[in-house]
Amino acid sequence: MSIEDSFIRSLGLKFFKGQCPPLLLSYNQDQTIGPRSLAHLIPGDYVNKSYLSQELFDQYYKFSFVRNPWARAVSIYKYFQYHRILTFTDFMRYRFPELWESRYDFVRPQVDFLYNNLGEQVVDFIGKFENLKEDFEIVRKQLAHPVEDLSHINKPPQPHNWYSRWNRRFLFAELKEHPHLLRHINLFSPVQATYNEYYTRKAHELVENYYRKDIEILGYEF
Repeated sequence: MSIEDSFIRSLGLKFFKGQCPPLLLSYNQDQTIGPRSLAHLIPGDYVNKSYLSQELFDQYYKFSFVRNPWARAVSIYKYFQYHRILTFTDFMRYRFPELWESRYDFVRPQVDFLYNNLGEQVVDFIGKFENLKEDFEIVRKQLAHPVEDLSHINKPPQPHNWYSRWNRRFLFAELKEHPHLLRHINLFSPVQATYNEYYTRKAHELVENYYRKDIEILGYEF
């Protein structure tokens, strides 16, 4: 389900090539004003980087949705397409540490979007992905502008044909940029029905270490 899409449609806007500049959902080449995707601003960025005044930030109704960190890690694995060439455990061991460095704005703990540097909650409502429809209704009731129903735009990946040109191109590009992955390639990792089917003990441990703050503060269990 896409919350962003509901607001965009409600305002008569559209995504164009993954961007919607009026809502700051844009790609960014200037790292001094925020991360590479302005959709990933943390609360302090809105004021510190002059997108909003502190007064206006305080006046707005602010909400966020979080999800189980173990489910989120699997979603990241699929989003970056590594389910095509690595098992989830190998992704967490050999590729995720690099993403943690190069794409921290994308993979950072969720609590970074909810609390300031003093540990104070700066959003008015925290909903949970596991209770998305019901919690989204709580948000809608707080807003003066009507918001469209949720739509399902990010569908789970389908089984892929390794002989297709796209898959071969993806594999070669990854190995060119990250040759250390060659020894870990697995082209036949099945698409599982639920996130917990991807987990080994090692993968569970790694995700727990990376997202300890989310697990403890947001009260999640595997």
